[in-house]
Parts: sequence; C-alpha cells; structure tokens
Amino acid sequence: MSGNSPYLNPQWPEADWDVSGAFTHDRELLSFFDYCRLLLGFEPFHMVHGAPLCLWNSGRVLQHLLRSAEEIRAAGLAYEARKIAVFLTFTNLALQEEHLKDPLGNAICTFFSRHNPTKRNSVILANDLLRDHIREKFPELRLISSILKITNGGGKGNLDAYKQLADEYDDVMVHPDDVLNYDLLEKLEDKDRYILLINEYCIRNCPLRPFHYKSLSEMSLNFTGYDSSEFEKKQSKNGCQNLFTLLAHETKSVLALNTPEIARLYDMGFRHFKLQGRGISNASSIVFDLLRIALRNDAEDENAMHRNGQLFWESILPHPES
Repeated sequence: MSGNSPYLNPQWPEADWDVSGAFTHDRELLSFFDYCRLLLGFEPFHMVHGAPLCLWNSGRVLQHLLRSAEEIRAAGLAYEARKIAVFLTFTNLALQEEHLKDPLGNAICTFFSRHNPTKRNSVILANDLLRDHIREKFPELRLISSILKITNGGGKGNLDAYKQLADEYDDVMVHPDDVLNYDLLEKLEDKDRYILLINEYCIRNCPLRPFHYKSLSEMSLNFTGYDSSEFEKKQSKNGCQNLFTLLAHETKSVLALNTPEIARLYDMGFRHFKLQGRGISNASSIVFDLLRIALRNDAEDENAMHRNGQLFWESILPHPES
C-alpha cells in the first residue's frame, strides 16, 4: 500500500518509523494511522512504544501514565487490529529480584505475548535480571537493548559494546550521541538490527544523562515519595533549560536531526528510526514529527504536511453545534 502513494516521502520510502505515545496518546495515533491509510494510501508507522506506569517502567514516570487494565487491553487490541507492533518501555535500571514478581508488568507481557500478529511485539530493556525473566517467561516477545543500557553501561562510542549487545538482544538502540558518530555506524554489521533516535531533544554529550536515567528508575520504584531535588539542582546548571544552548551552542545543541542527516543514515543502510515523545502532555508534537518526516513536502504548489495536518486535526476534533 505505501509504495505507490503520492504522499509518501520519497527520500526514505523503506524507513520504519517507531513512534512514542502508546498508552498515553492512543486515540490520536490510531486516528492518524487510519487517516493516512484510508485517505493518503500509506501506513505512517508500524511500531509504537511506551508503557503504563509500573515498577518496570522508566523514562516515562508520569502520573498521566496511570492506566486501568481495560484501557491497556483496549489499546492493545486496537494496535493488534492494525498490525502495529507494541514495544514496551520496561527500562528500569534499578530492579531487583523481588521486582520481577510485579503483577502489572507480568500481566502486560502476557497480553502482548498472546496478541502479537506481527511477531514483532518487544520489550525495551536496561536491566539484566528483567531481560532474563522476559526471555524465560515470555519467549514470544523480542528483546531490545535500550538507550539506558548503553548509556549507564559505559558503552557509548564503543564498537565492541554494541557488538556484545547485538549478541544478547534481538535489536539494539544506539546512544543518541552515537547517531552522529558516522565512523562507528559504518562499522556496525546488520544495520537493520540497530534503532536510531532522530528527534532527541536533550543536549549533545550531556554529562547528566546517566544520573538522569538512574534517578528516573529510582523514582519509578518510589513514585509518591521520591526526592528529585538533587536532579533538579544538577539540571539547573546543565544548560538543558537554556534556549541558546539548546538551539545554537556548537557542542551542546539538541540532538534532533535535520533532513540531510536523516538521509545520510538512510543511505548508510539504517531503516529503523525512533521518534520519541517522552514527557509531553499531548500528541501534537508526535503527529507533527510524523507529518514532516513521513509525508513528502516538495510539491511546488502545495505543502502536504501543513494541509494534511490541518485536515487530520479537523477530522478528529468535535464539531461545534450549528
């Protein structure tokens, strides 16, 4: 269906977009998927990642991620009906043996093991204990090494570290700083097994990243009582809340990639690209990223991104009574 659509971006026709928002922005993501499939003739993404708030989660430790069992089931069935794979972000670094018994985490894995039409449902992991638990109890789920794993394991920029992770996991997420390390990327074999995050809005070479990931994992285990003041103090001095640093600093600006940089990665043979949406309060930025990346925007007399963005939002917003 996708290959013949005049709306598909011709720069990367075989790219596989992996989008954030599972269990938080399901309505908008599913509506956008249906809009593109029915009206534009292509499917904008085939993977979605996220996780409800539970002990195994990290990186998305937010109150609005609290979900009932029925909400989780409804979202899972909707993705299953469209053959969209679900990647569970169970990336907590701080898990111990007793946490493996968490009933919610195990129930979610059971559900997505059974509702897995593409055989691509996966768990994104950073903790070896949880990795071994998932491998034993839920062999139907694929295992993905997370950014937290390569960051807090000290493997950034290390080719041997990536090779070892590729031996231990089905797929490997590349550290955001390494997405622009072209010498390293060229040496990675089986490039279709590596996932590249292309819209990271943290700063380059962030010294706070390992501590941030560790604190999020600890917060997930003590959601109502965690003291985040130490992280907030470090963050205030890090530059990641300064607009000039984010947009213009030579070595610390955000890691979000531009079109030529994405095209270079595609030409190198990479096909699996991740679009993050961590911490956002609504789906507008996720849909915007999909519009600007998945749709072609080179027509002389029409901006397909803006036109279809407007039409999409109009299609799902409630109409005022006449």
